[in-house]
Amino acid sequence: MKKELQVLTGNSHLEARWLNTLSLLEFIGSRKIAKAVCGSHPSLEILEHLADEAKHAHLFKKMSFLLNPSGGADYLCRDEAVSYFQLLDTSVSEWVKKKTEKDDAYVNYLFVTCMIERRAMKIYPLYKSVAVKPEVADALGQIILEESHHLHEIESKARIFLSQFGINDFAECLEIEENLFEVFLVSLRRELHRTPHEVQAA
Repeated sequence: MKKELQVLTGNSHLEARWLNTLSLLEFIGSRKIAKAVCGSHPSLEILEHLADEAKHAHLFKKMSFLLNPSGGADYLCRDEAVSYFQLLDTSVSEWVKKKTEKDDAYVNYLFVTCMIERRAMKIYPLYKSVAVKPEVADALGQIILEESHHLHEIESKARIFLSQFGINDFAECLEIEENLFEVFLVSLRRELHRTPHEVQAA
């Protein structure tokens, strides 16, 4: 993924589209939290997570505007990115139900979030390490700090929940995420290998 990120940061138009896509994914995450576990007044922890996801969506959108001041940045592999998130949500929730015979919105939230945050903590530090714009690197630093905090708390709860059913890890769940992300990554690589003119015009 580092090579792809280096290509993105070397082209401001591409990077603006990439940042807009990340903003969309963070927004989808915040919306899913609101739908799944905010039917009534949620806990302080969930409210914090909801607020942070919305804030991250705002920060990424703001950075997209920084790189493309006209505000006309499109997305990069938008459909594939959305499909990754939606299929992950469905597939992980089905995995939890199969393993535990539990179909609970809060439990599904824990596991889907855990997979998403793990992926974010693979991509965002890499992105920060190759970021050219200091403002983008600073925004990523803030986001990484908050995402790592959420991951630690949520993964601990997910592991405790699984232990009640004699399950020691969620390696199968991680494999589901890896396979779905690979589909998105193939699309991203294909987009980045188009000619510069095609990319600019997309």
